[in-house]
Amino acid sequence: MSIRFAAPTLAVFRKHLMARGQTLATLLSEVLAGKRPPALTALLDAKPGLRPEEVLRLALEQIETRRKLIDDGDDRFGRCEICGIDLGEAALGEMPWADRCQLHA
Repeated sequence: MSIRFAAPTLAVFRKHLMARGQTLATLLSEVLAGKRPPALTALLDAKPGLRPEEVLRLALEQIETRRKLIDDGDDRFGRCEICGIDLGEAALGEMPWADRCQLHA
């Protein structure tokens, strides 16, 4: 499969993914140190019933999966994992770790 985005666009997506991964890793280290950072609230609200470290590890896994797709030139980057619809460059510009369309979110 070939990737659908230009190299400069992919570089921007990858940069945003790496920054998000750094933020999540920092939050995880704070949680593991017994802290409850305020930035964690929105993530926890999205995944009720999971412990904070589980939510952060899942989010980091999502980031890593998206990064690997970019690095491998995989056409699945930027598509819904359920139906395969293209998520669109504008949406990925806002949230390059997206893996689901609005219907399957």
